[in-house]
Amino acid sequence: MKKGALIFFAVMFMVVVFACMPAGAVKPCDIYTKADAEAFFKEKVSSQRADKTAAPAGNSCSYFYKKKGGTFSMKLRVSSTDEIKNEGIFNSAKDYFERQKKARIKSGSAQKSLKMVPGVGDEAFWSGSSLWIVKGDNLINIAVRTELTGSFKNRDAMDKAREEQDLDQSKKVAEKFLSKMK
Repeated sequence: MKKGALIFFAVMFMVVVFACMPAGAVKPCDIYTKADAEAFFKEKVSSQRADKTAAPAGNSCSYFYKKKGGTFSMKLRVSSTDEIKNEGIFNSAKDYFERQKKARIKSGSAQKSLKMVPGVGDEAFWSGSSLWIVKGDNLINIAVRTELTGSFKNRDAMDKAREEQDLDQSKKVAEKFLSKMK
């Protein structure tokens, strides 16, 4: 009897969890898999983490690898319009995206890093550390940080190279992610 009750409650829990999950919920780890991350990094992924997110509501997936004493990563975060609306702060993926962009335009320091990125999703911008994309009813944020090699004249040159590499790699991940999202 105890085993039957346990199974019943486990099934009921799953029913409630899936019933409460918005129809538009996207799980990035299901779209961009560990195998995709390993192929991109050309390294074995040492850990993977999937999380629910807030502000905006959605799901994230992070992949990590270790090399030469450092830990490097990529994080993919997806929020659907349904999840964002249900959270009660913003109206849609597009609304959240536009507000983030406007806030950066109005901020002197953030404005320096803001770059519009044509040809990615419906619209995209680089914040200086991550790529923000709106595609249909989804807001996607991608941040890739891998090993930076080379020698640099000074810290500013290294920071510039870091940002250029992170943007380039985030765009590559976005291209594959968006193609698999269809």
